[in-house]
Amino acid sequence: MLEWVDRDLHRDDFYNFTAIKAHRLHPDPKGSKGMGLENAPVGSYQLLIEWESGETTWENYQLIYADDPVTVAMYARRNGLLDTPGWRQCKRFIKNGKTLARMANQARLRSHRNRPKYKYGVQVPRSHEEAVWIDTKDGNTKWQDSERTEINQLDEYSTFEDLGMDAATPEGYKKIPCHMIYDVKHTGAYKSRFVAGGHRTGTPIGSIYSGVVSLPGIRIVTAIAELNDLEVWGTDVGNAYLESYTTEKVVFTAGQEFGERAGHLFKVV
Repeated sequence: MLEWVDRDLHRDDFYNFTAIKAHRLHPDPKGSKGMGLENAPVGSYQLLIEWESGETTWENYQLIYADDPVTVAMYARRNGLLDTPGWRQCKRFIKNGKTLARMANQARLRSHRNRPKYKYGVQVPRSHEEAVWIDTKDGNTKWQDSERTEINQLDEYSTFEDLGMDAATPEGYKKIPCHMIYDVKHTGAYKSRFVAGGHRTGTPIGSIYSGVVSLPGIRIVTAIAELNDLEVWGTDVGNAYLESYTTEKVVFTAGQEFGERAGHLFKVV
């Protein structure tokens, strides 16, 4: 289960569809001109697809079936098409109710995980690959710049020891997954944070508290200061998580966000 959580999902998912809205014969399908729906070959059908962006387009039945046969089969069942020529291949997904329910849940989970995430009107990536894709789409390097800022800060603190490309895990050390998480601040700043898979290590017995100030809290403090004629000062801690040397013996393999060092084994210092 933990391995499933950690593994990278496929990234050809930027144009997933949310629903099948309708079906029709191709306006002039080759070899099926003049046929009724009941006699049309499968290649003659088109499906009206609603995409994640909210747009709808007519797409070839076979292409959509190859991508997500479960959703197509459920559409066929709802519309009484299972005994219609061209749609009978969907029956094998309908025979077992429990199997269909499980596959439908998997399809919904896949759509949820792949659905573009937005904050303050900005698309937020879920991985380095998606960050590069969004930068390319937007014609800038904002997300990649935020990744470099985070990694440069970690390097300034001498957070890691580079053991080299494809190095063996040192004796007594445990290899854990690490990855970037992304966010957009209310100021519009792009933020990348390098995090470790904490579920792979033991629970620490020392202090793990990290205070976070909420926006309502800032407003309350500012209001109190104004009412009492006090001066308000603010500051920012560059990387608040780096308290001290770690007592855990862990290593990780650097991802593509590390540039030329991708694939190197790093010891966490």
